[in-house]
Amino acid sequence: MTRSITTLGANITRARLRRGLKQVDLAKKTGLALGTLKRIEAGSPTTAISAYFVVLWALGLEREFANLASPDRDEEGKTLEAARQPKRASSSRSLDADF
Repeated sequence: MTRSITTLGANITRARLRRGLKQVDLAKKTGLALGTLKRIEAGSPTTAISAYFVVLWALGLEREFANLASPDRDEEGKTLEAARQPKRASSSRSLDADF
């Protein structure tokens, strides 16, 4: 987990630098304290996830949110769900002709 958060912080730093923004400018844009932004870029695991999200939004990277924990990308979950499905369809005892 720590490695993932550190990588996210480094990615945020790189995105900020690519946009030519100083830390103070991004902090003002997001409404976060400069110290909070520095902790985000350092990959602090104790910084609120909402702070990470607001920085990603300010950098125009919010489209990445849709892929976080996406059920479509959860291969392990899909495998477990499929294993719980019945192997055959059960037959009903009688058919109702009432439409």
